Amino acid sequence: MGLKALTQSELEHSCQAQLLSIGNSIRNNILRIEDIGDYIPGSVMVQDLSRMTNTYMNKNGCDILRHSSEELELLGPAYFSKFFPAEEISILKSELQHFAMENDAGKIHSFFQRVRPDEGSEYKWYFTTSRLYPSNNPDEGLRMMHIAVPADTLSYAGRKLSNLVQDDVLIRKNLHKFVLLTIREKEVIRLIVEGKSSFEIANCLFLSIHTVNNHRKNIIHKLEVASLSQLIKFAVAFAII
Repeated sequence: MGLKALTQSELEHSCQAQLLSIGNSIRNNILRIEDIGDYIPGSVMVQDLSRMTNTYMNKNGCDILRHSSEELELLGPAYFSKFFPAEEISILKSELQHFAMENDAGKIHSFFQRVRPDEGSEYKWYFTTSRLYPSNNPDEGLRMMHIAVPADTLSYAGRKLSNLVQDDVLIRKNLHKFVLLTIREKEVIRLIVEGKSSFEIANCLFLSIHTVNNHRKNIIHKLEVASLSQLIKFAVAFAII
C-alpha cells in the first residue's frame, strides 16, 4: 500500500513542527546544530540578526550556494543581495525583522522564496521555515535559524523531517493549538506548571485574579487539556518550561 499523499498545508505543518522540535532539542542541549545540521533534508542556516550575516550553513546549503560556511559569513549583509531577488528580499527582511521583534522563541514563521547561486543561474523556489535560534548564553545576540527545502521536494523533506526527531508526535498533533497561545498565556502556563496558585500568578505578572482566571479558562479552551499532567506534557514538548 502506498503512502497517503500529504496536502500542501500538511507538508508545511510538518516542517514547522519539526523545526520547533529540533530547536527545543538544541535549547535543552540534547542536540547541537553542528552535529545535526548535515542530516536535515534541506539547507540549514543560522543568522546573527545584529550583524545580518550567517554564522552557520550546513553542507547542503553550501553545495547549493557554492560557497563554504566561512565564505558566506564573510559576505555579511551582501549575502542577501547576492543570492536573492532584490525586489523580494526587502519584503522578506521586513517580515523577518517584525517576526524577530516579537521575541517569541516558540513561534514559527514560514514563507516561499527564490534563490540562485550566481547571476548565470535561474532562481529556484524554496519553502523556508524560521524560528529564533535558542541560546542559553545571554551574551549572544539575537539569532534566527532557518530550514529551506526545494518546493518541489517538500513532500520528501516533510517525511524525512518527521523521522528525524523521535519525540515529535505531541508537537505535530498540537502545533495548531500552540500557535493560538499568546505570550501572556505561555507565561501563565509556565507558572501553573511551577505550582503557583492564581493569587501567586497575579502577583508575579502584576495582574488581577479575575484576569488570571480568564487566562486559565482560555488556556483550557485552546489546548483542550483536562488535567495538570496533560498541561505539563504540553509545556515540556513546546519548551514553555
